[in-house]
Amino acid sequence: MADLAPPLLTFDGSCPDCGERTAVLPLPLPGVEDDFDWQTRDYDSFRLFMMQELASRFRERRRWTAADMEVVIVELLAAALDRASHALDRVQAERFLDSARRPESVRRLLALIGWQPDAGLMADLRAAETARGGSRPDGVLLEDHWRRVPSAMELARAEGPRRIGEQRRMVTLDDHATVLASHPLVALARARLVWTGAWHSILIAVLLEDDIDLDGALHEAGEPTEAGVPNRIRRALWDEVTAFHRSLGLPLPPVDGQLCGRSILRPLIEQYRMIGTEVFLEGARAASVIVTLSVRAKPGYFRSELRQALAQVFTADQGGFFEPGRLGFGVPLYASDVIEAAMQVEGVAVACLNLFRRVGRGFEDQSADGVITVDPDEFIRCMNDRARPDRGTIRITVNGGEAA
Repeated sequence: MADLAPPLLTFDGSCPDCGERTAVLPLPLPGVEDDFDWQTRDYDSFRLFMMQELASRFRERRRWTAADMEVVIVELLAAALDRASHALDRVQAERFLDSARRPESVRRLLALIGWQPDAGLMADLRAAETARGGSRPDGVLLEDHWRRVPSAMELARAEGPRRIGEQRRMVTLDDHATVLASHPLVALARARLVWTGAWHSILIAVLLEDDIDLDGALHEAGEPTEAGVPNRIRRALWDEVTAFHRSLGLPLPPVDGQLCGRSILRPLIEQYRMIGTEVFLEGARAASVIVTLSVRAKPGYFRSELRQALAQVFTADQGGFFEPGRLGFGVPLYASDVIEAAMQVEGVAVACLNLFRRVGRGFEDQSADGVITVDPDEFIRCMNDRARPDRGTIRITVNGGEAA
């Protein structure tokens, strides 16, 4: 503004007090020509553009050779710009999960969407680091692991976005049941809201695998056992429990006389329940049944072998017809399903039910109705334990066939 001419004040003569101030502004700056292709990214494109620029500025020159100093400088600049362009592309690629190559970039991008590395893997890496006498952070250990095992980083890159849709926070009643049912120790889970007189609490009914009692001791001191493994639970099931807790970073209670299903499930509840929400566990209500099944064996089949085969079908063990939890809460037991399962056994000609009812004096035989109904918070149980007839029994009678 200091270089501008001073404004000019003029009067039109009709009024000595009315004037107009005018100022002469400078002309606008001429536009800068820009014929550079900003999508140019490689050596050949940079070299071609600069050679064209030389040819346009020095029109009188008709011949350019590789030995000319101008050409040498152009090629050096083109090579430098090519490296800079490649570096820019690499930096830009590190901003996105699908194109990032550096382990630290992948880890940070995954952390932005809430991904966490497997707790068991991190425990193994920390143990190996401690054995070597090091004390590097977990992030550095994970990045070094990915450099040694690139496939592990690619697996995390693929799993990270999928975990965004995983809902582990227990907000609704369905969330509570789903989270508890995801635990390997739980066969069935059902949540309900109860009024305690001052506020609402959430009560989750759980059925444990192998019909384990929720508060029953899983370890008996003094009995022979492997180190760190309770002696009243299947080893395969315990391995699944420990792997599940390691994957989520959940603590496991010590293996002693106080270990029970409730103490194992409590860390999962505390990890994912809403703050200020009371969550309690209760044992699921069982609807024990009594079933008397009569079958006729085909000629040529031994009755003893057929009875054994049917007992394996209707067992309460894992994979059996009466496995605890196979029939969910509120799911009735149909006579037709029992008959169909019996007829699938080779050698069975005819099958029928002589007794089909719930355990207890107040329940009648439902053979004619063909179905045993249960309440929404009950499940069908038939453990067939002669020492505990109250937990359900099944009696199989085989006629016909060959005596053996």
